[in-house]
Amino acid sequence: MSDEKRPLPIALDALSYPFVRFGWWALTVLCAAGFLFLVAISTGLDGHMRISGRILFAALALVAVIIRCYFTIIEHTLTGWGKESWQSSSLDTDGLWSSLLSLLGLALIAWSPVLVLASVVEGSDEWPEVIHQALSAIGCEYFCMGTLALVVFNNFSQVLPHCILPAIFKSGPAFMLAGAALVLVPMAFEGAWDMLPDSMTAFLRGLLASGPAAFFMIAHARLIGLLYVANRERIGWEG
Repeated sequence: MSDEKRPLPIALDALSYPFVRFGWWALTVLCAAGFLFLVAISTGLDGHMRISGRILFAALALVAVIIRCYFTIIEHTLTGWGKESWQSSSLDTDGLWSSLLSLLGLALIAWSPVLVLASVVEGSDEWPEVIHQALSAIGCEYFCMGTLALVVFNNFSQVLPHCILPAIFKSGPAFMLAGAALVLVPMAFEGAWDMLPDSMTAFLRGLLASGPAAFFMIAHARLIGLLYVANRERIGWEG
């Protein structure tokens, strides 16, 4: 087995990537800060949201930039972009809004079983909770493979179950672990939020908590890109 197919070097590469490409990390945190600021100025003293069309557009634009960061890191990983000094590693803004819509649609497909279960099951019985956790984990796997499909094919029709489910089974256990690692993004935000003092303003607390969440988001994009490169022939999308 070559070095690029060993999980440990790939994992280390992914974890070091936010430091190597600090600009991605900084841009993601800045966009998160902008989004939090828009939320803050839209919330009145009574706690109710009052969002104008301009604020909504700006907030969606910031989310779209974060998504494009995620997509562009995967694209650069798949193509080897940025290895030479003359190659640019800047943000690819082509398809900014289509990326947002595509990822929202993919998320809906990936976690629709969880949403259906939540709507039909009442109470907190242990068995439904186990099913909920299992469906959420499968949703993470589906979401990660679907994101790769969006990057590889640039076609939303390729994220339907008949394309994604076979690829998940072909990808191997390392990719399945990488899919589960997606939960580190919200967990990092929640953990950092809880560790920060309550005396902080919600904006500053959210800004600081966005740092580790952005770190794991960027590392995750790099990780699934590297794992796809290592298992490209096995998955067989480009055969």
